[in-house]
Amino acid sequence: MGALVGDETPRRVSAPRGMTRRELLRALGVGAPGIVLLNGCVPEPSPEHPLPVHDQPDPAPFLDGVMAGDPQPDGTIIWTRVAAVADAEPVGVIWSVATDPEFATIVAGGTEVATAERGHTVKVRVTDLASDRWYWYRFEALGVASRAGRLRTAPALDAQPDRLRFAFGSCQQLNDSWFVAHRAATEEPNLDFFLHLGDFVYADDRASQTLGDYRNLYRRWRREPLLRDFNAKLPMVAMWDDGEFYNGVDRFGPPARLTAASRAWFESMPVAEIGGRAWRTMSWGALADLPVIDVRSQRDPAIAEADRTKAPGSDAYLESRSQLGAEQALWLRERLLSSAARWRIVGSGVPVNPWRLVNLEFLRLFQSDLPPNAGLYASADGWDDYVAERTGLLRSLAAEGVHDTVFATAHTHIAMASDLRVDPDAGGPIVGHDLVAPSMTADPDVVSAYLGDLPRDAARSLLRIAEGWVLNQNPGMRHLNLEDQGYVVMDVTHDEIVAEYRMIDTFDPNAEADTAARFRIVPGGTRMEVLRPTHARGSFR
Repeated sequence: MGALVGDETPRRVSAPRGMTRRELLRALGVGAPGIVLLNGCVPEPSPEHPLPVHDQPDPAPFLDGVMAGDPQPDGTIIWTRVAAVADAEPVGVIWSVATDPEFATIVAGGTEVATAERGHTVKVRVTDLASDRWYWYRFEALGVASRAGRLRTAPALDAQPDRLRFAFGSCQQLNDSWFVAHRAATEEPNLDFFLHLGDFVYADDRASQTLGDYRNLYRRWRREPLLRDFNAKLPMVAMWDDGEFYNGVDRFGPPARLTAASRAWFESMPVAEIGGRAWRTMSWGALADLPVIDVRSQRDPAIAEADRTKAPGSDAYLESRSQLGAEQALWLRERLLSSAARWRIVGSGVPVNPWRLVNLEFLRLFQSDLPPNAGLYASADGWDDYVAERTGLLRSLAAEGVHDTVFATAHTHIAMASDLRVDPDAGGPIVGHDLVAPSMTADPDVVSAYLGDLPRDAARSLLRIAEGWVLNQNPGMRHLNLEDQGYVVMDVTHDEIVAEYRMIDTFDPNAEADTAARFRIVPGGTRMEVLRPTHARGSFR
């Protein structure tokens, strides 16, 4: 289909009992007086577009592929971009949703217009679908069909689903490694969606300034065929990190640059645009509530100083410092405390768990005015930089008896798992758990980068020693892996959550993921159980 001229009003139809493609086009009025095609005629119905095989390029004009995201009980959001058109030319796009990959039975469809103002991206909120099921979707423009993608609807809010199974991760840098972690995730059985916690792209700290600069980042990343396959097969619940802006972004960044970066992200991701707010929530029936929080655009500047016993490092304890901003912090607290779901699973772009490198609590014998949990801390842009806010959130959960909260986090390029207490050194009740995913491609070879002069076995032995040291400095930390890359699969039922850390060699284009760590969390605020797999890697407590 070509450019819409004169009448650019989006149209949509739904048909619970289904319709054919020809019936969809007739219902949409394609070829009617209000729609003029670039070639001056209505294109013949295209043959059914087959699913691509690995490394098959997506057809022009859909070179960026397709995405679906944020499953809701009645539908979801689907996305694409129309490439290979003149910059100023609006292009009409037909979208359709079917119950089958051959699109024999279409249940919803409509028209949209891809405009230069939106970078020729198209984002559709699909509604009126049945809850808790899979569908297929695709787009058509300029007489060509996109590949087919899969979308998922969530269970109804009052439903009692038996299971939620999803994966999460972040940090997909372009380097000498392969996007094989993405391929492995698409091959995981029965995933409902992928929670992507940011660094979908990596901005240049100096060169990425304008809206055009940021748009080009997403287009460059989507040249990766394994990423496009990943996006088409797995619905995504996306959040930004600093890679989508620039390294170390906070609320005091240059306004024009922040606006350009956030606009490009909203254009490029299958998320709703509600007043420019990225934080939001979704539910999986009565089984789980899933708030996804923004730990970047609202935050006060990070603290680089490792020593938290004196200024400026001790500023991390100031009551005035916030990572979430007042509005989001209140929203998150109320959301967690009011949730009636069996589990609360929070997507946070940075780790919640304390990450202390050296425990200095012994100095309290000589210096009584030390701040709580004294020590030297890793500079990781995490919640360690906003201690009062983290403590307040965990204290409110403890006070209300809300124990079954799990944070799915990332950003560090390092895998961790921790139990969370209001005071990590006091041994009080466990109020939650933090599972930190490693990177998917970023920093692919820690051994060579930092210990390259040593034989590989000796370097790995040193990493294990370092991991053991850090575990001993943090009473709540149960696992640390400084070396491997991959993602985490979380299997959620009413009785337990089992989290499996899938690790993969990103330098091997034929690599397969295996399970390097495994944990079980049961309701009631107990310690997570370490279930060591056969090929366990990293260090455990």
